[in-house]
Amino acid sequence: MTCRKYRNKLKMPVDKISEEWVVMRYFREKYEHFPKGKLLKYESPDFVLVLNRKKRIGIELTRLDYLLKDKIIIKDVSNQFLKLIGKKEAKLTAYRKNRLNAYWLIVTVDSFELLDVDNDKSLRQLDLNTSFDKVFLFDLFSAAIIELI
Repeated sequence: MTCRKYRNKLKMPVDKISEEWVVMRYFREKYEHFPKGKLLKYESPDFVLVLNRKKRIGIELTRLDYLLKDKIIIKDVSNQFLKLIGKKEAKLTAYRKNRLNAYWLIVTVDSFELLDVDNDKSLRQLDLNTSFDKVFLFDLFSAAIIELI
């Protein structure tokens, strides 16, 4: 399928598709327990990992934007993170129509250092009320991954 046909099929700008592919490949490379399989671009969720004819994992990518105007860091990152999870949770019902075996959520951030994740364990200790089978926090700068679920 040509890039133009692919872009029209997904109804998404090429830049967003390219960015998602880059992030997904980067995560796949850095997450040592990433299952082997064929990764396909999808729209809802963003990717489907085909492990075999009967087993498929839906993977949704999202970004935690924690900077306000004038680059002031939001102090309550945990609250913002929970809101983000809630928004994605609402979409999970639609994703389930695809009848996949599992659903992963990968939340990207520019840097854990800015979030101060290591000193503030609040993100690690959150009681995530979600139906996603796995939730990851992925630092794009250092390639560190925290598996929250």
